[in-house]
Amino acid sequence: MPDDLSMRRTVIGGETAPDDYIVTWDRLSIGRIFKTTAVGGNDAWSWSCALPNVPQPSTHRGRAGSLDAAKAAFRAAWTDLESQLSYDQIKEARAIGGDRSRPWHKRG
Repeated sequence: MPDDLSMRRTVIGGETAPDDYIVTWDRLSIGRIFKTTAVGGNDAWSWSCALPNVPQPSTHRGRAGSLDAAKAAFRAAWTDLESQLSYDQIKEARAIGGDRSRPWHKRG
């Protein structure tokens, strides 16, 4: 399995979202890292690592004080998740990701 993770800017409603990234592995979307406001008004980075067909434990999402810390936490969660995945789960996640009939893919 490839080990490369990459990030690309998130596009919502045709607009590029600032400080918001989709994380991909082998052309498969596996999560998101984005800037948010934490309690007290401080900046924080939220991150979540998951596949649509695999239950997500709480250890595969969280918050960090910087983008670099969020990336490191994401990588640790991905390493854990990837070690548990079967070929069939990855194949199913690709099929779900390629299904363009989902309501959020439709334009109004």
